[in-house]
Amino acid sequence: PQIQSDFQTNVPGVFIAGELGGMGLIRNAIEQGRQAMQSIGRVLADPHENQLDVVIVGAGPAGFCATLAATEMKLKFATLEQEELGGTVAHFPRRKLVMTQPAVLPIAGKMRFREVEKETLIDYWRDVEQKTGIVINYDENVKAVDVAVIGGFVVRTSRRNYNTRTVLLAIGRRGSPRKL
Repeated sequence: PQIQSDFQTNVPGVFIAGELGGMGLIRNAIEQGRQAMQSIGRVLADPHENQLDVVIVGAGPAGFCATLAATEMKLKFATLEQEELGGTVAHFPRRKLVMTQPAVLPIAGKMRFREVEKETLIDYWRDVEQKTGIVINYDENVKAVDVAVIGGFVVRTSRRNYNTRTVLLAIGRRGSPRKL
C-alpha cells in the first residue's frame, strides 16, 4: 500500500500500521501503532458527536498499542479483532522467542523484559488489557470499509456498522486484505 510519513494511505482518513505496511518486527509495529495514533489525533481537530474518532482494525502489536494510545488520548474508538489478542503473534509456534529488545506501551510504560517467548508476551498484553480496562471486540470480522455520506467511513462488520472519522488498519498479513 501507499503510505505517507504520517501512516496515512492514499485514501485520506485511512491509516496503516504494523506488518501490513512492511514492518514485521513486533517492537517496530508497537512503535508504529503509537505514532499512527498520534497522526490520527492531529487530523481530528474538532470532536464530532455522532461518529467515533477512529476504528482500529486488529489487536496484534500495532493495533494493541494504538488502542492504548487512543485510550490515553481520550479518543472515541472501537478496536475490532477477528480472532484473539496478539493477532499474527498468537499463531507463532509455541515458545518461540518473539522479542529481543524492550518496547514502550502507552499507559503501561516500558515492557521490562529483553528476550521473551510468545506466551509470556501475550500473557503480559492480557494483563495490560485487564489493568487498563481497554475494550477489544473479539470475534468481530470486518467485511467492508465504505466512505460515509456524512463524511468519514462506515466500517461494516460481522456484528454491526461503525460510523467513524478515521480508520487504522493494523491487520498484519493474516486478514483478508482488499485494495484501498
